[in-house]
Amino acid sequence: MILMAEVNRARLEEELVRHYTSQREPANPAMMNQLVSAMVAEDARMRRSQQRRMGEVAFVAAHVRFIPAWTWAAQAGLVALMCVLAHAANDASATKAAVGALSAMCVLVGMPTVQASKQYGVAELEYACAHNAASVMVARLIVLGCSSALAVALMVGVTAPAVDASAFDVALWACPPFFVSCAGSLMALRRAHPTTAVLHCVAWTAACSIALFALAGTRPDLYAGTSLATWGAAAAAALAWLVHEVALTLRAAAAGLDAFSPQYARTNN
Repeated sequence: MILMAEVNRARLEEELVRHYTSQREPANPAMMNQLVSAMVAEDARMRRSQQRRMGEVAFVAAHVRFIPAWTWAAQAGLVALMCVLAHAANDASATKAAVGALSAMCVLVGMPTVQASKQYGVAELEYACAHNAASVMVARLIVLGCSSALAVALMVGVTAPAVDASAFDVALWACPPFFVSCAGSLMALRRAHPTTAVLHCVAWTAACSIALFALAGTRPDLYAGTSLATWGAAAAAALAWLVHEVALTLRAAAAGLDAFSPQYARTNN
């Protein structure tokens, strides 16, 4: 019985070989030469592209086109809102607090893009690229950081003459909320689940803004000239925290999926 089955299997294989052999087209030397030429040309193209590998500056600049258009529109809208508040508000103290709150919001609008790798589950793809997830994170932070800093600078420029203060004073009022919002949001992006991380950032920024307006309402001397040293110390402390959070975020991104996106790693391992 076993012998008969082996004979039938051998006969079937022989018939299949005969059938597919009869279907095979004869080799065409011209087509083979064309295929080899195409392979050689593709190999040469790949070698040239590797020699022209994108530099770090070009890599960062290339990320500008990957930032959603609504991010730029939102930051421009915040600058426009500050212009309206600076020239229409009658309360100078509220205007001074507003420049800090809107500076914090400039950070908030960029946070969905910063955590896009986690949110859309493409961190694993970025780890496999020549520029890994940490490089992508650095590029996004640089692009969004520059745009946010430009927006804050414009808001400082329109607020300073409106409240009869120097640009340096207004910058001191804007920097602590800006740095604190950015540091707290990065901490939320690093620790929270991708589906709720942006909500944590919104809650943190809202809490910072509410606290700022509460202080402005209860402490009339908060924006007096004698408080500039306090604002400077607060800005320095907030900047130190921000640098710390940036380092932790980049370290987590460079460490791999288990550190940068633990929920995603647990789901797929």
